Order: sequence, then C-alpha cells, then structure tokens
Amino acid sequence: MFGRRARADTRRTRSLIALVCIALMLVAVNVIAGRFLTARLDLTAERLYTLSNGTLQTLAHIDEPITLRLYYSAKLGESVPSFGTYAQRVREMLDQYVAASHGKVRLETFDPLPFSDAEDRAVAFGLQGAPLNAQGEQVYFGLAGTNSTDDQQVIAFFAPERERFLEYDLTKLVHALAFPKRIVVGYASDLPLNGDPMAALQGRSPRPMAFLDQLRQLDDVEALPPDFAAIPAGTDVLLLVHPQNLPEKTLFAIDQFVLAGGKAIVFVDPFSELQARGAHQSGGGASNSDLAPLFKAWGVRMLPDTVAADRSDARRVVVPNGSGNAGGQAMDYIAWLNLKAGDLNHDDVITADLKQITMATAGILEPVAGAATKFEPLVTTSPDAMKLPAEKVAGLPDVASLLTHFKSDNTRYTLAARITGPAESAFPDGPPKPAAPAAPNAAAEKPKEAAAAPDATKYLKKSVQPINVVVVADSDMLDDRFWAQTENFFGKQIVVPSANNADFVANAVEVLAGGADLVGLRSRGSSARPFVVVQHIQQAADDQYAAQQDALQQKLKQAQAKLHDLTAGDQNNSNAPLSPEQARTVDQFRADVLSIRRELRGVQAALQGDIQRLKTMLEFCDIALVPVIVAAVALVAAALRRRRWRRRRVTSA
Repeated sequence: MFGRRARADTRRTRSLIALVCIALMLVAVNVIAGRFLTARLDLTAERLYTLSNGTLQTLAHIDEPITLRLYYSAKLGESVPSFGTYAQRVREMLDQYVAASHGKVRLETFDPLPFSDAEDRAVAFGLQGAPLNAQGEQVYFGLAGTNSTDDQQVIAFFAPERERFLEYDLTKLVHALAFPKRIVVGYASDLPLNGDPMAALQGRSPRPMAFLDQLRQLDDVEALPPDFAAIPAGTDVLLLVHPQNLPEKTLFAIDQFVLAGGKAIVFVDPFSELQARGAHQSGGGASNSDLAPLFKAWGVRMLPDTVAADRSDARRVVVPNGSGNAGGQAMDYIAWLNLKAGDLNHDDVITADLKQITMATAGILEPVAGAATKFEPLVTTSPDAMKLPAEKVAGLPDVASLLTHFKSDNTRYTLAARITGPAESAFPDGPPKPAAPAAPNAAAEKPKEAAAAPDATKYLKKSVQPINVVVVADSDMLDDRFWAQTENFFGKQIVVPSANNADFVANAVEVLAGGADLVGLRSRGSSARPFVVVQHIQQAADDQYAAQQDALQQKLKQAQAKLHDLTAGDQNNSNAPLSPEQARTVDQFRADVLSIRRELRGVQAALQGDIQRLKTMLEFCDIALVPVIVAAVALVAAALRRRRWRRRRVTSA
C-alpha cells in the first residue's frame, strides 16, 4: 500500500514538473519568436494581417526616419468595446509597419487623458476628438506622423466604417512623408467635378466629387479650361472627363502631349446621367461625349449611341409599381452595372486588386482593326450582356420592359481599356490653322492679345515612345451617388465607399505617372461580398415577375380594346348602363387582374421563403453546427476512454 502511494506521488510530482517545464518553454518560445522572428501565418479570409507588396515597397524605399504617434483613449474602448477591438487591430497593423521598415519607422503610443500634455499635442496635430459623455469629455483615436523635415500627416480619427481601408490610409500617410514630391494632374471637364456651381450663388459651399477630393490628398490636381490650347509644363497625367465638342487646338494639344510621352486618362460617355439630369433642369443639351479623331489614331473606338446592358451584373433598383401606392418593386436595372472581380483584369496593375466597380449607362470600347497599339481591356461586362440603344435609357427608362426583353449576346464587352504602343498623330498635316480673327468693333475695348499659334515646323508626327492611355466609356462612375456615401461623423464628413471607383482613378494616375507602390493596397477589403446564391434567387424571381407583369399589361390592353368595341355604339349616350356582356367583360378583366396580382404576391412570398430557409440553414451551421460537432467528438472520445478504462480494469482483475 505504501509503495503504491509513493509511486502515485512520484507520478504527480513528475507531471507537475513537466507542466511547469512546458509552460516555461512556451513562454520562452513566444519571447524569442516575438523578438527575433517576424514571419506570421495569416489565415483570415481577407488576409487582414498581411502587408501588401505596395506597402512593403513603400517601407523599403524610405530614406529618412518617420515617427508615428498613435493617440488612443483607453476610456473609449472601455465605453464602446468595438472601438477597443478596432484599436487592437490598428496597433497590430502598425507593429507590422515597424517590423517591416527595419528601423525606419518608429511608433509611439499615447493615452490622451483630459487636460494632459498628450491631449494638447493631439489637438495641436489636428486630431478629431469625440464626445464620450454628457459632460463633454473628449476621447481620441487618431494617428500623427512626422519626418525629419517636420512634414506632418494625420489620420484625424480611425472611423470603424473605414476599417476595410486601414492599410490604404496608413500607407498613404507613410507614403506622403517618405515621398514629398507629388504627382501633378491636370484635369478638364464641363461636368461639375469641383462642386455644383449654383451652390455658391445659393449661399451653400460647393463640395467637390469625392474621387477628386481623394485624389487631391495624394496629388497636385490643377483645373484646365475646357478649350485649352496647351498643357502646362510639368503635368504628369492629363485627366479628361466627358469632353464634348473640343476645338481643334485642344485636340492637337492632347495629341502632342500623348505623343511626347505624356499620360492621359479619358472618360467618355454615350449617355451621361449627371449631365442629362442637369440638362433636364436647364432645358436641353446633348449628353454624349467622344474623342473620335484621337481615339482613331490611338487604335480604339467607342460604339456610337450604344450602351452596355448586363443581366448578371445589373444593379438592383426600386421601380415604382404604377398603382399609385407608396413604395415600389425592387428589380434589376440592366443598364446600371455592379461589375465584380471576375469582370476586372487582374493581370494589369491598375485593376489587379480591385474587387468591384459600378457604372451607369456605360458605352462599349473596341480596338481599331490594323492599329499598331495594344488594346488591353481593364473592365468588361459579364458574358451575359447585350448592346442597348442609348435612347432606351434616356428620360425615365422602363426598367421592367428592358428586363423582360433582355437577350444575351454571350459576349464580354469592354467598358475600360488601356492603350499602349506606337501611335501616329491625328494631325498628319500639322497643327490646325488658327481661326480667323473677328472683325474689330469700334465700341469694344482694346482686344486681348491672341495666343501664340503652334509652330507648324515643330510638331510630332508619331510618338517618341510607346503611348500609355487609359480610356473609360463611362463618366457617371465618378458621380458620388453611384459608388460612395458621405456620412457625418461627429461634425466631420467622411466618405464611405461601396465600390472601388475612386481607387481605379487613383491607381491609373499613379501607374501612368510611374509609381506603383500604392496600387496593391488601395482596394484591400473594399469589395462588397455579395451573397451569390441569394442574388440568383432574386434574379429568378425578377424574371418571373417581369414576365407576369408584361402579361398583365397585355391582358389589360386586350380587355380595354374589347370594352371599347362593345361600347363604341353607345358613345352618344354616356349615361347608358352597361350591357350584360359588357358587365361580364369588365368582371372577367377584374378577376384576371386580381388573379395575376395573387400570383405576383406568391412569387414574392416564394422568394422571401427561399431566402429565409437559406438564412435559417446558415445560422444553424454558423451557430449550432460547430458546437454540436465538438460535443459529439467529446462524447465519442469519452466513450472510447471509458471503454479502454474498463478493459484495463478487467485485464488487471
């Protein structure tokens, strides 16, 4: 008996010593790994903890030390746990920046308590305070960065709504401190990109489009007059948005700029929703744009008066039901497109990491036969697409009819393309002759000095190097309402993107200008992750709904025609009662309408039922299935262990 107890005590002692040794080994391994090893295994679906190549390149090219100061109020995380979780995410990401910079980036963390020096420094940097309670106590969650020449960049407040764009915001800050020279972008457009011009007249502050506002955060953006005769020296990228009826002097300036090695991004449109809306208010005006003479020389063309329609990528909109009741029917508008990752060219650095781009009534681009340039599609429709006359989308389009009569061409149509290679001038005979001066007017003031005409002996007939141009057959993708929402965050306006439209423009600017460091990180986490199964269920229901709606309208026309024939002889007596045959026709028509409406409600009910069943199944798999599996495994393991224990007991007996 005594020997058994001694052996048991010895086993317990050995077990305790082994546990202590294992614990010490785990602590030692973690300390050594944290100090000397930087490799990490990122198993998250969005690879949230893996720095992109663009970030790594930015950090590798830092020539001077950068100091990042994170100001985070601990009380914010205590009061709102979601902020505490997000703060941990931000700190872990910043630690990755420090580790990957090899000493070029230094991180300092502060808790800006009320009336402390840290709070004063946070306010001095321009960080945004948020009220914590009714007493007005301010909390902070922002980042301030400085370099050796006292340049400053800040993230005023880490809004949770922009968590998907955390790496972009951080690297943009570091990039601005590491590379102070900014790209110069010259843009020209007749659209109100810089804000509604009527706003100032109405006492409101004009707000520029979000893509232009974001572009200005990294680049020097300068406006050019729509009829410019020359492009300012030092312009890295020329941005043309919806160019209409450009004079020949402007076309020639663009032609020579591109042939001389200048980079251009051109947004044309067969039907501009933004301009059409303004034209409707002001009373007319064409809503299409093109650069046909230059496009032909560059080896690309946009199909005239043609819009790309896509069934698979159609955007869901609410269509009035026409019954006079409030609300409407959610349907897919085949001319407004949510273009997903499969529609983007992942072999080109401009669109390599983009996930979603939205367009509205976009045109179709095609290469010119025999052109020497290379036509590389960047954005295309899905194969489930067709060509649609632009007149079908003007005014108030019939969404249901377009959906009903959709017929796929089984072809991907190009909506945006990159044009590279050797090109000839669109002006083979030299610069255009200047317009004849107007007759002098004695009552007019002294005329302004005329601009110098281009030297006819000094112009390029072909490109000095391969041209590099991006052409997009849609200008509405730049309109905020199609890709972003502006929200008020404690008095500060923040832009919450729902698609990568602004990222596309910024990527194109930086790639064409020669810097690709930020391209790989702009779109990380920015894609919407649509529920494809639910979309298929909704599309199937929409198809059935649209078909039945069309059938209802046909029955309505037939019944009205028959009723008109029956009552044609009684037009002189408007008060005459309906005949029995007429009454039966009206009753039958009403019965048909009620029957079809019941069928439509049944379709919608079936749609909701399918989605609800799918939701219930997923909730079970997400919430209950794993615990059930773990419990089952535990029960099986316990049963096997009990069986082995019984066998040992029987054997020892």
